[in-house]
Amino acid sequence: MRVRAVAVLRVLVVLAALPAALAACGKKAPLGSPCRADDDCASGLACHREQCLHEGSARRLREEEQRSAGGGARKVGDRIEVEWKGAYKPAIITGVVAPGSYRVHFEGYDAQWDEVVTEARIKGGARPGAGPKTVVPAASGSSG
Repeated sequence: MRVRAVAVLRVLVVLAALPAALAACGKKAPLGSPCRADDDCASGLACHREQCLHEGSARRLREEEQRSAGGGARKVGDRIEVEWKGAYKPAIITGVVAPGSYRVHFEGYDAQWDEVVTEARIKGGARPGAGPKTVVPAASGSSG
């Protein structure tokens, strides 16, 4: 009886050490396994909300979350129009500060007039008054 109990104990020890051994030899986590980054998951899988999912599913979920948060629609290099004193001025996004908040460069103006704007001031963005406004001073002497 003791021999059988010792054998069972040895099997349990080996099984408990198996995940660490697999990780040490470079094995990646399978579908549905816990993860912390895409590199933790096996080929064709990606980490989303600490779980390995198929890459396509993880990508769709990330895109849906960005759309629902309102911050994934615009990116660096997008040409937009920004409201200033009741008129829209052409600008280009030079940086994403936070979801729905962008650093922009106004076309035809010096870089000193670059600023951070929210969706509330972007044509086609959120309704006016939905967020804080930042004032763009008039660029005297610059072409516009």
